[in-house]
Formats: sequence, C-alpha cells, structure tokens
Amino acid sequence: MLRKVFYSSVMIIAALALAAGCSTVPAPAVSASSAQPANVAGGGPGVVQPVAAVNQPASSTDRGITVVGVGKASGTPDVANVNIGVETEADTVQQAVTDNKDKMTNLLSALKALGIADKDIQTTNYGVYTQRQPSPDGKGLGPTTYHVNNQVNVVVRDVNKLGDVLDKVVAAGANNIYGVSFSVADTSKLEADARTKAIADAKDRAESLAKLAGVTLGDVVSISEVVGGSGPVYDGARMAAATGLGGGGAPIQPGELEMNMSIQVTFAIK
Repeated sequence: MLRKVFYSSVMIIAALALAAGCSTVPAPAVSASSAQPANVAGGGPGVVQPVAAVNQPASSTDRGITVVGVGKASGTPDVANVNIGVETEADTVQQAVTDNKDKMTNLLSALKALGIADKDIQTTNYGVYTQRQPSPDGKGLGPTTYHVNNQVNVVVRDVNKLGDVLDKVVAAGANNIYGVSFSVADTSKLEADARTKAIADAKDRAESLAKLAGVTLGDVVSISEVVGGSGPVYDGARMAAATGLGGGGAPIQPGELEMNMSIQVTFAIK
C-alpha cells in the first residue's frame, strides 16, 4: 500500500515539472518594414516590397489652353523678277542660231548698261526646234523653219526701274517677256510685324476661350511658330503687275505684298 502511494506521488511531481517547462513565451511583434518571408522563389530570404504606392495628384500646371494666332503685315515690293528672251527663226538652223546669238548679245549689253549685275542675269532656257506649215495648195507640208529660243531671268533690284528696263530690252531685240513677279529684299521687318500681330491674336483667342470656360489665363507655357512649307506665307492676291509697252517706260504697278505668320501658344489656366 505504501509503495503504491509513493509511486503516485512521483508521477504527480513529474507531471507538474513537465507543464512548467512547456510554458508559452509571447513572440516579439514584427514590423512591416523589417518583416521578411521565410522563403521566396529561387531560395533565400526575400526582399520586402511595399504594400501599395501612393499616386501623387496631377500638377495644376498641366491644365492649359492652346491656340494658334495669325498675324498679317503688308509692304511695298522693292525687287522685281522677269523672264526676258529672244526667239529667232530661219530656213537653216545655222542662220537661226547666228541671228539669236547676235540679238541676245545686244540684249545682255543693254541689261548691263542699265546697271543689272551679272549675278542677277541667269539663263533659264535655250532651245532649238523645227516647224513645218502646210503647203499653200494644202497637199503637203511646206519647207522646214528652224526656231531658236534663249531666255534669261533678270532680277531688277530697283523696282522703279522695271518699266525702263522692259523698254530698253525690247529695243535691243527681246521679243519674249513674261513671268513678272515682285518680292521684298529684306523681309525681317515684315516678319517681325506679322509675328507681333500673331501673338496678340493668340492672346485674344485664349482669353475668349478662358472666359467661355470660366477660368483665368496664367503665364505662357510654350510658344512656337507654325511653319507651313519653307517659312512665312506671302500672299500675292493683292499684288498687280501691268506690263504695257510705250514711251516713257512701261507702266508697272508693283502693288502690295502681304506676309502671314502663325504662332501656336499654350497658356496655363487658373
């Protein structure tokens, strides 16, 4: 009996000791910034990734109004271009060429006497061709006629002298004159004036749009020229050239040259 009681006491003491050794200790808290997964694909500890990214709101400067302003400036042409030539005909090609050479030499001499520089005289065409008219009886073709045509483009840098130039070249043997056109030697002032008007036009357009939208214009964000083709656009609709031949110089009306400029401007809005 005593032996059974002793055995039971030993068993109770052992159970109490085992319970004391297995008590649970709370684990330390793990912060989100230092936590690491035990395993990631590829082996080894993984790198902590942020849970979510915060998107910043769009800047207010991204809001704006873009317009294209147009400006026009007019000026009087001071340079003229004209094609002047000599056409001759003869029964033989040699005679037609010789006649053309003599008349063209006189024409070039007349141009130089008028103060036209060599750099302002450029050959644009030289051609030889044949022509046969029907015979008088209508039963065949008549003899062959040879034609020689020599053309030069002439720049007259004083437009007021153009009428006198045309008279003198006709007297020297020119029988082909065409393609009279006018331009401005220095376009910088016209371009500046057109640009200024284009900027003002762009601002007026933007203010009108801002008023309709219920906003206020801010600073200019960007500005650029709208180039169509090779540059500023010249309008020849207002330019006239009358080339009659008569005493005192051919009556020439150079008219007026108009330049158009387009400017794209972006304004911030408030």
